Amino acid sequence: MECYDCHSRKLRTSAVAVCRECGVGLCSEHMHLDTQTVHGDAGLGKTTGDIPARCVLCSVCRRAEHSVWRAPQASRQHV
Repeated sequence: MECYDCHSRKLRTSAVAVCRECGVGLCSEHMHLDTQTVHGDAGLGKTTGDIPARCVLCSVCRRAEHSVWRAPQASRQHV
């Protein structure tokens, strides 16, 4: 699989990851690696995991997610 962003620029670069939201292949230059707190249902409330999950996004999906959350989220950090 090749990086979608590189391919649109007529470059051939192997993909090393897949966007969590849209599924495009991404090279290491075009992927955004974030962490996200994992939540689960616990009776009538919710529980939060101790270990943050890895989250790979393309630049388009990352901008879309950040446009929804204008203020920085404490549960998502760029690594």
